[in-house]
Amino acid sequence: MMARAPWKTILYGRSTALERIEAESTDVVVVSSFFDGNDKESVIVRGFELSESSRSLLVEATRVLKRGGLLFIYGLPYVLPYWGRELMLAAGGETRMEFKYWIALDIDKRKRADFLVPSHMGMLLFAKVPLKNREKFPSFLNTKVVRVPHRFCAACKQNVKDYGGKKHLMNPVGAALSDVWRDLPKSSIQRSKTPRQILDRVFALSVRNGSKHLHIVQSDKALRDDKSPRGKASLPGENGIAIETLESDKVYSGDCCKLLKRVCEVHPEGVFDMAFADPPYNLRKGYNDYEDSLADKSYLHWCNEWLAGMAKALKPGGSLFVLNLPKWAVHHAAFLNGELEFRHWIVWDALSDPRGKIMPAHYALLYYTKRGGKPVFNYSSAGEKAIGENVRPPDSAKYCLRAGCVRDRKARGDDEKIELSDIWFDIHRLKHKRDRDAHPCQLPEKLMERIIRLTTNRGGLVFDPFCGAGTTAIAARKLGRHFVVVDSDPKYVRITNEKLAAMEHNAETNGNLIVPRISIKRTRGSHSKKAIELYLQNLAKKLGRMPTEDEVKGDQPEILRQIDLTYPTRGAAFKRAKVALGGHD
Repeated sequence: MMARAPWKTILYGRSTALERIEAESTDVVVVSSFFDGNDKESVIVRGFELSESSRSLLVEATRVLKRGGLLFIYGLPYVLPYWGRELMLAAGGETRMEFKYWIALDIDKRKRADFLVPSHMGMLLFAKVPLKNREKFPSFLNTKVVRVPHRFCAACKQNVKDYGGKKHLMNPVGAALSDVWRDLPKSSIQRSKTPRQILDRVFALSVRNGSKHLHIVQSDKALRDDKSPRGKASLPGENGIAIETLESDKVYSGDCCKLLKRVCEVHPEGVFDMAFADPPYNLRKGYNDYEDSLADKSYLHWCNEWLAGMAKALKPGGSLFVLNLPKWAVHHAAFLNGELEFRHWIVWDALSDPRGKIMPAHYALLYYTKRGGKPVFNYSSAGEKAIGENVRPPDSAKYCLRAGCVRDRKARGDDEKIELSDIWFDIHRLKHKRDRDAHPCQLPEKLMERIIRLTTNRGGLVFDPFCGAGTTAIAARKLGRHFVVVDSDPKYVRITNEKLAAMEHNAETNGNLIVPRISIKRTRGSHSKKAIELYLQNLAKKLGRMPTEDEVKGDQPEILRQIDLTYPTRGAAFKRAKVALGGHD
């Protein structure tokens, strides 16, 4: 039996022990933010901010942390955004707290009430770094050793994972950790103290010779009522897009904030049954006509403008979904908690290519509803008779998502279901070029179809302020809903209109309301991917390190040409050699 990790534990609020710890003397701090049974069941969050106790705790926790040290904060998904926002916006001093991850913990076994099964508990991870990066204090995470067992499909026995799946790319030690931890046992979470299994993993990830680990358990309320004006963002003062009436089933071209301003003037009580936003992520991605690199504060101010507009434009009882990276979703949630009713921080477990010490798999999908009406929630639980087009429970996580396996096991009656929770693992990101349009972050239709079916009825009106490649409009049309979408880039407006027209033409000629896809054939080299990857792995073993392009050129120059024909970049091929050196699989 594994020995328990040696944490020094302090009950904050009833002791002055934390104040007596020397500054910058601790390598890792875990904060268990306080909650009780009432907090845990609450969904209506309005006018809250961090309590003075919480702010003081953060000051002390960051004071005792070494430069390069790690701060983990465990708690409820609707409470953690206040902690995260406080740390990210803190100013002054010689150091700052740098956001690293929101680790989603699939550990709570509460039963479903009115909405999704609330199985998600959250854990923020920050690193203490110099304010201007003049000195380097790299954070330590022992991810090469701390891994999780490979999971295999209960039906076809092949490896279950979101990317690849080829045996020669699997690290025999186990799978690398992502920021969604779904391998730990579930229990009924009754106390705010971080569960022992989480503390043990954090310790294993961060322990090294002489390291000091501190666990701070908060003993009083993490939040307090905010009785002062909250400083809500108002709609932009500029004139809105000139519309007399809002046309449904239309792709608008222009600024979403200006359109929302005009929509709220024309429909002051709200008009949309559901609104969904997948904004630019402020990561300098290659959008066609948008510089996705605004300074953080400007980006957040802009986000608050369209978030306020969307909240106001919803009908009473309407649903709002916002998809973003956890770093930005922390700010969105802290803002929206004062505008709408919090329902869930949905974790979209959508791992792409392996990268980073902890692989980033988590996209945050925030789910809110508007007060004043009964929200639509079209879901039929496991064991219940399906009602109409209600969303049904997904297949058990013990299965893989390979189309052939799904088809074969269902044909023989092997079809175990689980309730739909706030951790979504059964919808893949778009990985193949044949499924993509000219957009860097195109969403899968299955994701939008689930959201639309879950929270709207036929004939309902769906809104998307960043329509991009038109996935929301396509899914709404397919499901018999109306839509209003807008994009500031004329190219994406054109792409969406062309896809809608192609969908209608296909329905008229073939009876199928789908967008036809043109098969894309790529020129392939004489070497298979497996042959290239095995060659690079063997060379890495021989060298004891990652090979360089010059070394490959000197050994087998033809391999580089084959890589160029087979992979989007040479780096995409070379990183597959890491598994031979104990790197990510």
